[in-house]
Amino acid sequence: MMALLYDKSPRYIRVDSHDDAVDTTPGEPRTNIAWRRRFYYLLACSTTIMLLLASGIVYTMGKMPCPTRMPGAKIPYSPAPLSYINRYLHEDPDTPKFMGQPRPELDQAWHDLLDGTLIRLTEEDLLLSNNATSIKHKDGGYVGGLGISHSLHCLKRIKQYLHPDYYYGHEDQDWDELYSHADHCLESLRQELLCNADISVYTLKWAAHKVKPIVKDPQPHACVDWKALHGWMQGRASRLEDMVRQPESV
Repeated sequence: MMALLYDKSPRYIRVDSHDDAVDTTPGEPRTNIAWRRRFYYLLACSTTIMLLLASGIVYTMGKMPCPTRMPGAKIPYSPAPLSYINRYLHEDPDTPKFMGQPRPELDQAWHDLLDGTLIRLTEEDLLLSNNATSIKHKDGGYVGGLGISHSLHCLKRIKQYLHPDYYYGHEDQDWDELYSHADHCLESLRQELLCNADISVYTLKWAAHKVKPIVKDPQPHACVDWKALHGWMQGRASRLEDMVRQPESV
């Protein structure tokens, strides 16, 4: 006990300083310094672990399908990469090529638009597409397509149906079959429009010499980047000749 009372050894140490004239305050106790070192060590370890966990979560989410924007609905699988752009629909530079009377320029525009209608699919694509089946590709894999291709095909048939003399007048045509096909296409497009309802707001404007107001789009639409998607489809393009024919006995 007396040794403790008369122990004159310093209980504090000075913090090393390059300029004693600037900092002459006593240092911290050794126990405080050791505690602070352990604290910062544990903090660094915890931060590193959290960053690794966050990176793993981000990587996993990147591998998962894009979550639905429609609560309660499950988005069907597609191997196609999907990205969106904002644009006004009335500013499409290709509009003049698709409007007006039949002519070679219009026919070529539709031919180019439907390039890549049939695409090559892998076995994994079919498995993820609700375990689907399709016609085999002669070089491996399968042949199929995307929904947009069927919609564009239907739109083209309706356009041609408006000009029967130009497209069908020079050949024997089953007009009942032609009407049935066009009617099917109209119904198919009706259902697709309702399925993918455009909920963007449009406004109205009075125009000179018009009995009814005209429609205005105050904001751009969020559209699939068709150029990117079409390029991907063309990269997987297949033809009828690529299909494995069924046996004649079937």
